[in-house]
Amino acid sequence: MKNLILFVGIWLPCILNGQHSIVIDGDFDDWADVPISVTDPADDVHDTDGDYPEGGQPEYRKYDDVDLLEVKFTNDGENLYGYMKATGEIGRTSSDTLGHSKIGRYYFIFTIDVDNNDTTGYRLKNGGYYPDSKGYDMNMEVEFYNGGFNTGHYINHEFLTKNQMETQGIQDLEDGFVRLAPGTYDWYTQWVTFDDSSYVLVSDKGPVYQGIITIAVSEDGHEAEIKAPMWGFLKTPQGEPIVSIGKTMVISASLEASGELADGGDGSSSSWGSDTAEKFLYTVKDAATAIKAAPTSQIPETAYLYQNYPNPFNPATTIAYKLNKNSFVLLEVFNILGEKVTTLVNKNQSPGFYRVKWNAVNKNGLPLPSGVYFVKLTNSIESKTRQMVLIR
Repeated sequence: MKNLILFVGIWLPCILNGQHSIVIDGDFDDWADVPISVTDPADDVHDTDGDYPEGGQPEYRKYDDVDLLEVKFTNDGENLYGYMKATGEIGRTSSDTLGHSKIGRYYFIFTIDVDNNDTTGYRLKNGGYYPDSKGYDMNMEVEFYNGGFNTGHYINHEFLTKNQMETQGIQDLEDGFVRLAPGTYDWYTQWVTFDDSSYVLVSDKGPVYQGIITIAVSEDGHEAEIKAPMWGFLKTPQGEPIVSIGKTMVISASLEASGELADGGDGSSSSWGSDTAEKFLYTVKDAATAIKAAPTSQIPETAYLYQNYPNPFNPATTIAYKLNKNSFVLLEVFNILGEKVTTLVNKNQSPGFYRVKWNAVNKNGLPLPSGVYFVKLTNSIESKTRQMVLIR
């Protein structure tokens, strides 16, 4: 208990000073006033292998990490926010750094019928999701892979053939718009968008890209929150925003993962599992009625510290962060007592995305023992922290 009190005394002011609106930081107090959109029963995970029979349902799977329990959804003037609670650990995947023979994948998905029209988009059943419904056009989604965050991406499902996706779909993306048309689960464009409006096409298990979609998971893994800027959904060919204030949409929330860790698995097999909640209607509200607006004195965020990956880790982990302006940067690691064990970055840096590999050694190059550590990113305006777990 003494150690815990010391830790709170060191870090709590940094956390409280940064509270405003919905902040993607793994602290969920700011969701307290957001109503629950839908709840989902416990222990109802199912297989995702193929298109289950009409009128039937998929085979049951025992897989706590994708056992969805609760969903919330809201917006401010610029972003959509989603929240999910699960029985197990959201984002947990098998990792080669932990000696698993197979590398795992995990998906945190909000599938959206952006025009509230069943004739456009695709049908959930075609992707093995249950319960079934129609008309889903786009996703705001995060993929975890090999023990950590991989991509935060948008998906467009408005294509009926591979050729349509590879020709019309790619050209539409380059032109910055989305056609709302009939589609299928099998063919889609998937991309990560950056703050400067550039984008990169991504596929599953691809390189790590930190774009404008961000996510944070609670320390115990049972809760996660996501932010997706509305402008990342692009526009119609007529120039109308796909997502905007006043738009009514149908939303389906899912957790899905390859099954290396299912039912106590050791990473040697893969039996996919998924859990999808009942769909719900959501109208994008005026910012004043959605969530509390940020105080006018709030200092704009100038940096973002991502969760390290993999986590837990042994023997090394990658720490990523983003700078929105030129600043002097300190990246430091502390133990559970609040004692600094090493400094990873201590210099001026320009805006951009940075990655630092840490081999779990102290400032003298000596290996550190198993335990909980905290990485702290500090610049001239603010500081951010993330918890890391080292397992020897």
